[in-house]
Amino acid sequence: MDTASILLGVAVGIIGLFVAYNLFHYILFLLVTHPKEARKIGHQLNEFEQRQLAEWTPRADDCLKHDDENRTYDDVFGAYRDEHANYSTCVFPRAVFTNPYEAELVLLRPKDGMRLLELGCGSGAAAYYLASRRNIEIVCVTNSAVQADICRRKCAKFGTRVRVIVSDFDSLDLPSESFDAIYALESIGYTKDLDAWLSRCWRMLKPGGRLMIRSPGSLDHCRREEDYRSVSVFFDNWRYNFLGANLLVYKLRQLGFDPIRYRRLPFCSWGLTWNFIQHMVLWRYRLKMRTFVELESIIWRTSKAFVFGNAYNTVLATRPTASSAKLGEVSLAIRTSAAASESFEPASSTETDDGSGVGEAQRV
Repeated sequence: MDTASILLGVAVGIIGLFVAYNLFHYILFLLVTHPKEARKIGHQLNEFEQRQLAEWTPRADDCLKHDDENRTYDDVFGAYRDEHANYSTCVFPRAVFTNPYEAELVLLRPKDGMRLLELGCGSGAAAYYLASRRNIEIVCVTNSAVQADICRRKCAKFGTRVRVIVSDFDSLDLPSESFDAIYALESIGYTKDLDAWLSRCWRMLKPGGRLMIRSPGSLDHCRREEDYRSVSVFFDNWRYNFLGANLLVYKLRQLGFDPIRYRRLPFCSWGLTWNFIQHMVLWRYRLKMRTFVELESIIWRTSKAFVFGNAYNTVLATRPTASSAKLGEVSLAIRTSAAASESFEPASSTETDDGSGVGEAQRV
């Protein structure tokens, strides 16, 4: 084989990999931006999800601890978080010539004049992108003064449209029905009271407003005690609660959010993305984090089906408007009455008619 043929083969291989990489990320982008209805999940919690809520609640004194007791959030992530960096290891898409927060733009559907709240804003990368694409207001919340300074500098060009609050979002108290959308990107796992956190989001959202949650990891498909115990080691190290789509949908449905949509991307998909690989290499070799070493051991001693099927979750929930909520109540009443009437014999149904020609189910 001559040199020209070798060079041609190499060029074709490189182009093929480039096309395959971008096609892969484009498929991920389509999946994330087209979540499916959560009709089949969130109706009950499995044994391990129930135990998770009782045993994995972060303590009040460890809200800033990630790797060990002597390193804070800023110590760990400050090594690579700058004016343009993001914290997330799993943002989509990462195809060439695209922005990693285009999916958020599609899901949140911000329009000029809207007001958004970001809970756990990191260095403000998502807020910067959204504010640059739409004439909107964004309130960014972080418990890190260092992150807040980065976010303020980054978003200074937007003036009063982007405001940063330094606060633990578990103690955040903002006016009711004051936001058109609320989003949390990989931050909900740090809440010390999940029910209160979600209830607060419901209260702060306007009717018709959207709540979007991104959360890595879950116990949706945990089936073995050994797997549960292995993952609990990771929680003890990072103090991060892996809240999966099933658990989140379960809680959101109880509050009255409707519709609720979700998308799970298993580890075998998002673990192959360049953004994820880049962060893993950084954590392992530059930061020399104990967490990554333990993550490797967790993967090897737990069920591979559980590990590689573990999901990166996107949950999108809407607070119903007054009219849609009323229609939902009427629809539920009709379905309930119809189901009840079917349980009676036809003769009994006739006897319950009041003579007006309208049966009980019809009157509802």
